[in-house]
Amino acid sequence: MKKIQFHAPLNHKAYSYVPMQIEVEKVIPLYGKRFEQMREHPLEDAPEIIDNRDLMYMEGNTAHCILFLDANGIDGILVEAEGADYARKSQFIPNARAIIEQNDLTDSERKLHAELKAMADRIAELAHTGQHKFNFDDMFGDGNMKAMMIQAVAEMLDRRDDLAEARDHYLGIAGQADFTVTAKPTQEMKRYCPLVIQAEPQYDENEDFDYDDYEVIPSSCACGCEDEINAAIIKYSEPEEEYRGLMIYYNEDSPVNEKVVSAFPSVEVRNGELVGVLTCRLTEPLTDSEMVELKRWWEGQAADGFGESIEQKEIKTDAFGTIYVSFWNSSDSWQIEAEMTDTADIEEEESLDMGGIYM
Repeated sequence: MKKIQFHAPLNHKAYSYVPMQIEVEKVIPLYGKRFEQMREHPLEDAPEIIDNRDLMYMEGNTAHCILFLDANGIDGILVEAEGADYARKSQFIPNARAIIEQNDLTDSERKLHAELKAMADRIAELAHTGQHKFNFDDMFGDGNMKAMMIQAVAEMLDRRDDLAEARDHYLGIAGQADFTVTAKPTQEMKRYCPLVIQAEPQYDENEDFDYDDYEVIPSSCACGCEDEINAAIIKYSEPEEEYRGLMIYYNEDSPVNEKVVSAFPSVEVRNGELVGVLTCRLTEPLTDSEMVELKRWWEGQAADGFGESIEQKEIKTDAFGTIYVSFWNSSDSWQIEAEMTDTADIEEEESLDMGGIYM
């Protein structure tokens, strides 16, 4: 058996251990050094606790808590703040991620796991009789594995917060759909940031030039390049970004990843200037702490991820020749603004633009 390893505090000469009934109202991942800070200084005020105080309370012998998860690790911190701004009641939870994953398993997943384990046991048993080669299809047993997998996937879909309904109706009939899934309606949120646009200097083939020779194009003068820049952003995007955009790079453990269906970068003219924009589709509003989390993530994408990639790509324009566009700069003028728009209003405008025909 493989040795079990995990982090845990040990009490010196503990008198007893009397557990309480715990109900975790919400799991919140902590990124960067935030988990380490809360672990080492649990009595310091924490914005994540302040934003979720109403979710933490006592009811008889049941403590309603928040579980803060190390986004880069496996451990957690259980908190019932008792209305305070800090972790007034708390407990370090080793291997909290495994507890969450086990809790998230549906009944069908557990049955499927049991079936897979039984299959492994059968193969091991036959291996001791001298058999060496096995065909997976031959080990299916009663042939219900596909139906169990479909049911498990349907139950996973039904638990998602971004879906209104998910049902399976597998009958084993070729050509018939196995699932019916309805997504929740969305809102649109745009996050704007200033751009730095530079034009490559005109030069002869044998002439050398450096970064200082690039001409900075004022955003107010680059409005006519909107379509050309957006075409380049689409051209340089990765195939896996087709449906969710940059959200495919978001931490999968965060509630934000399920609330924000997609996030696509682009540029648009706003108040007479060309600005960068991240257009997000949300199934439900973000909390204040989640909004801060998304903002910091977009700052990172603008500086190091998407932004670092696009600013190295040349973009051909009619007005300025070859230009380079950066979504990030270190000046005090760089900031993110947010604007919410109801998706229903957008769809109505689009239907009117199409001559009243809605598709």
